[in-house]
Amino acid sequence: MIAAARSTRLISLLLFVFFVPNVVSTANKAYPKHWGEPPMIQTMDLRSLPAGYGEGSSTKYNWIVSHMKEDLATKHPQRVVNSDGPWPELVGMDGEVARQQLLQDAADSLELVDIVADMFVTTDWQVNRVRLFVDGENKIIEVPSRG
Repeated sequence: MIAAARSTRLISLLLFVFFVPNVVSTANKAYPKHWGEPPMIQTMDLRSLPAGYGEGSSTKYNWIVSHMKEDLATKHPQRVVNSDGPWPELVGMDGEVARQQLLQDAADSLELVDIVADMFVTTDWQVNRVRLFVDGENKIIEVPSRG
């Protein structure tokens, strides 16, 4: 009985490690070669990935965002342009730099609104509005997205 439970656990672990990370990602879009391979072992959750990469784990999300931030900071020529948002790669950037990057990368015209932390915002949704939540040092503190 105990041996059967252990073997079932082992099979489940092997399936998770080798099978789940490949099934979870629904991206049909190839990652840039200079990023290397995505992480082999990932968390077992499912979320939207940035820049049109479909859905995948939080591990893959963080891997993509870190590479997008690095490419943005180094102005890499093969940088993935995130034209539709949300824009997690802008978190931590100076608000004015993030504003210029959004205007440059956006697929359409955007109304950019600076929101100081803890400021009241309306609940209406506007497709071309992007709120830039900034702290006292004008650093982006939340992922900018449409709405």
